[in-house]
Amino acid sequence: MKIFLSLQILFPFLLINVSLHAQTKTNLDVFKTLVDSSIAQIFNNTTDLHENIYLNLKLGTSYNIFEDQVYLSIQALNKQIVSVNNPLEHSELSHSIENALVNYGEIVRDGFLGGHFVTRKISLWGSYRLHNNNETIAESFNFESVDSVNFDEIQSLENSSYPFTKGEIPSEPFFSNLFEPLVAIGTAAVVIALFFTVRSK
Repeated sequence: MKIFLSLQILFPFLLINVSLHAQTKTNLDVFKTLVDSSIAQIFNNTTDLHENIYLNLKLGTSYNIFEDQVYLSIQALNKQIVSVNNPLEHSELSHSIENALVNYGEIVRDGFLGGHFVTRKISLWGSYRLHNNNETIAESFNFESVDSVNFDEIQSLENSSYPFTKGEIPSEPFFSNLFEPLVAIGTAAVVIALFFTVRSK
């Protein structure tokens, strides 16, 4: 019973900062959300658009993964995409993604003995040109998403097939790597000492 009580006192300290986190979006998923934002900006800034849209994408080989996302974003706004251009009946949209970038900040610890987290900043730049009812609008866009992610999850959030989803990963602090094993060894030593101390009484 004494052993159980001793371990019961120590156990909460072994579980410091254990918490449940919602599954983090991958970098590619965040980029797709920013693509949605770029389409929303286009249609929010324009009135009296035709229901049908002739789409001219300029994504290049680097960002052609976003083609389907552009189509889905436009269709979600109750617009139809047509394959033949007729300026009298359709609006014409040229959409270009020029740069996509992932940056990670410095590593910080989530409390004493907690996990390591980094700030993740995902940026998307591009431009569009919209021709509608004899009027042409040309604008650029720049969207960012900033959040915090677990350092140990970074590689699983990136996609090796798409280099733009990868960023420079910061190095884990030296003293952090040294401190955690010492704490683990010290905790184990305390548990063993308590076990034998209580048992000898």
